[in-house]
Amino acid sequence: MTLAAPPQFRLRPTVRSHGWSDLPPFAADRRGEELTVRFLLPGAGPVAAVVREGAPGLRATLASRRPLGRAARRQAAGILAGCLRFDLDLSAFWRLCRGDPALAWAARERAGRFLRAPTAFADAGLVLATTNCSWALTRRIAAGLVERWGDGGAFPTQAAIAGATQAQLRAHGRLGYRAPYLRALARGPDLSWTRSESGTTDQLRRKLMDLPGFGPYAAENLMRLLGRFEHLALDSWVARRWGELFGGERVSPAVVERRLDRYGPWRGLALWLLLTEPWHSRDTWTESL
Repeated sequence: MTLAAPPQFRLRPTVRSHGWSDLPPFAADRRGEELTVRFLLPGAGPVAAVVREGAPGLRATLASRRPLGRAARRQAAGILAGCLRFDLDLSAFWRLCRGDPALAWAARERAGRFLRAPTAFADAGLVLATTNCSWALTRRIAAGLVERWGDGGAFPTQAAIAGATQAQLRAHGRLGYRAPYLRALARGPDLSWTRSESGTTDQLRRKLMDLPGFGPYAAENLMRLLGRFEHLALDSWVARRWGELFGGERVSPAVVERRLDRYGPWRGLALWLLLTEPWHSRDTWTESL
């Protein structure tokens, strides 16, 4: 099927936007130019979609256990559009980038869309899996959850995780101290509200910090996936990369905001792309980040 991507959409920078494409329910080819997404369709079960750019336009090949009718294919296309953020208009951000030698590449490459999971619960669970651990452990957590409670490679539903015990989540999901938080997330309200929240960014941040296990780091990283970029999501990795870029200069909100003041509400996105530019220029993608 052909996907109705916006004219300025590019798959490669979206795949390389952050580490989600290295975690199930995603998989990417070595160059980050082909993306596999696994998700559940009501009435059809698990679906695997392989997305690539080509002629004409963006294409997706769907594989499922039973034939997909027209309505199911439309629903699959909608899920993929959400994962790839077709709805996010970055034209104002790219105009700012064109006047900045350090970020002009982002405008040329059409970078800035954050790949997000097929469900809001999957995004919240994956963010929780990145807290206070190495990327290798995050990969093990995601793989363990999908293998034990997922279906056909899709990320587990809230109901599936809600039915697990903390001991099971620690043992099979390798979640450690995060186990009760993920279980509480699963037993709480449907997290799809996060994708339709219309309040201010500060209001959304406060609501996200009320989620089990979510502090400023988790809330601000999830906000990026929701297209809210005012906050900086500073952590140890950001501090290390900032020091590498700026001769050991220590990072702080005040320092970052001075350097990126021109970006206003886009400053968090500008910071992320400034730090991750090497990810977009290297030959291979699916090696360790």
